[in-house]
Amino acid sequence: MLGNRIKTRIKTRIRSVILAGAALAVLAPAALAAGGGPTNVTVTGGNLTLTGGAPGNFAGVTLDGTVKTTQATMAAFSVNDFRGNDAGWHVDVSATQFREYASGAYVTGGESIPTGSLTLSAPTVSPSGPTITSGAPYTIDGGSAVKVASAAGASGAARGTFTFSATTLTLTVPANQTAASYRSDVTIDGITGP
Repeated sequence: MLGNRIKTRIKTRIRSVILAGAALAVLAPAALAAGGGPTNVTVTGGNLTLTGGAPGNFAGVTLDGTVKTTQATMAAFSVNDFRGNDAGWHVDVSATQFREYASGAYVTGGESIPTGSLTLSAPTVSPSGPTITSGAPYTIDGGSAVKVASAAGASGAARGTFTFSATTLTLTVPANQTAASYRSDVTIDGITGP
């Protein structure tokens, strides 16, 4: 009979342990299930643009048998690189030969000021980063564009907005130049690649 009591107590204790475990399982918070998942975004590059840089008009000169120089200001300009890549960029400036200009048009067969007469001073840039080409003043009416600044694209160094200072255009007029009005078209370009 003692053996039955021990068996009954053991069975009772086992049932108590099982019931207590079940009760704890009901009361214990459930493990958090993993949720969510990946999310994606596509970032599209913008453009490389150059704004500003309009040239002003030169002060007139009066011929007196000596070489004359006259100056004008080329306004400040900005290079804006929002392409989101490391292609880099450079700034080229060029000007056409000064040719006789009257009544809103170039004069056919008219006079001209010799090429190599128009120079541009070096700009400064903010923020720093782009390289200003050495050798200023640059002769910009020689028939091909002149690189005045560049920015390598490594590690995003060429990205963002860079503001270049106003610069000085200097025109040399020969002593024996024909008296007339003259015009040149100045072009400033932001071009991909340093």
